[in-house]
Amino acid sequence: MPSFDLINLAILWSIAFLALIQTINATGAIKAAISGIITVIILVMAVFFSYMKIEGYGTFVSRELSPTAIIAANIAANETMAKERAQDSAKAEPKPAVIGMSSSATDKDAINSVERYVSSAEKIAEEALDFAAQIRSVDALPNDISEPNREKAESKALALRNATAKVNSKAASLFHPRSVSELHQKLIRATENLRLAGYALHAYTTLDDVENRKAQFEQSKRQAVSAEKAISAYKSELGKLTGK
Repeated sequence: MPSFDLINLAILWSIAFLALIQTINATGAIKAAISGIITVIILVMAVFFSYMKIEGYGTFVSRELSPTAIIAANIAANETMAKERAQDSAKAEPKPAVIGMSSSATDKDAINSVERYVSSAEKIAEEALDFAAQIRSVDALPNDISEPNREKAESKALALRNATAKVNSKAASLFHPRSVSELHQKLIRATENLRLAGYALHAYTTLDDVENRKAQFEQSKRQAVSAEKAISAYKSELGKLTGK
């Protein structure tokens, strides 16, 4: 079923009003009854297709593709990210120094701190590499793509956008020893590039202008490749901390 744009809706409502005027001016009971029935049918169609335009065609294909469902999912994802960030911050709070701690105990704690960082950072890096690969594997949408398929592609791109933003947030809030601060900044920059790739991909699926769509699509690919290279290099340096 084709979707209705604003021009089609305007024409449909104009016909409905003309039919209403014709009904008012109709003479004779039979003519008035027939005109009234036709007018009601046209008005019902106008209301129905107006609702389709407002709520979005995706609602009739899948409730998960409607604008309200996507917005709700986005809000839920942002709330989850905020909770996880708060939990990570709570876990990352440094413990108070113990008076009289021996130098050997301090050195051991420093080593364990680096090892904990490496363990957490490797998981974030693996997640980031997976999302970068997913963005790179996305094919360009055909110009004659149907509305349901475009809605599905937009929903998938939105999920990737939220996922890349979440990975970037994890990297930014990850507690790290001062000795690896410079290295950790590389992870933050790489995941930020990945986040921008996710945003560019989602923007690509929502645009109508051909040139703007092409620019966003190419940007998402470039940033995904750049992020992938930076994260791979970061993992290599990370491995040297533990001798891997």
